[in-house]
Amino acid sequence: MAIDETLEQHIRAEFIDEARDITNELDVMLGNVRSGLVQQGEAIQAMRRHFHNLRIGARSVGLMAADVILHQMADYVDGVTELGDRELDGLQAFTDLLRVTLDTEEDETPAPSLREVVRQMPAARTFDVNDIKLLDIVILLVSPQRSAGRIVERELMACGYRVVNVTKSFEALEMAVRLKPDMIIASAMLDELTGIDLACAVLSMPTTQDIPFALLTSFGWGDPSLEGLPPRAAIIRKGSHFGDDLAEALSRFSIT
Repeated sequence: MAIDETLEQHIRAEFIDEARDITNELDVMLGNVRSGLVQQGEAIQAMRRHFHNLRIGARSVGLMAADVILHQMADYVDGVTELGDRELDGLQAFTDLLRVTLDTEEDETPAPSLREVVRQMPAARTFDVNDIKLLDIVILLVSPQRSAGRIVERELMACGYRVVNVTKSFEALEMAVRLKPDMIIASAMLDELTGIDLACAVLSMPTTQDIPFALLTSFGWGDPSLEGLPPRAAIIRKGSHFGDDLAEALSRFSIT
């Protein structure tokens, strides 16, 4: 075995051990919050730090499933100021799923697909699980602005779709290949790549070319700013047209 490979396995094992220790800490923290032994604000800040640091580690050692779980956990507590029973139950479900994922990685047993991991994630905290029936439809939402992404996410979640949020274009490309979502919705303005660049890449690669793609934009077809957008893509206009355009795009791609 090459030295580099041995070192990589050692670093990976160290991260899994550290992540498991922090997962156990999260268990204790959630229990203490329920019992009123820890202030909620203090717990929320500690969890955000843990999620951020663990996600960096997960990406560095190639644990994609753990990275997705941690990203969704961070998104779950974004903007939270209080932890009620619903939020605590959701965070506990995430923590349990993260532990199972880490155990699978360490035991080198066949890992579930990324889509299966996403399917096991709890619903967004803004919804009561009794209010909606989650479907086995996964939509990748690419939005650098959380506030704008929340609006789209709420509409999609209200329909029962599972939503995975990413903020960066290259991360979206990787996720498209690994996750194989049922649909991608991306903001027109991203980072090094625009939403149109992302659409061209996704719809031209053989491994992702069949994934429906919609661009979230302020403009309609024919506007010069949309030049280069593949005609197979849909557009979802912001503002008063948003609801109708979203419904039309979902219907066009038979996302039901």
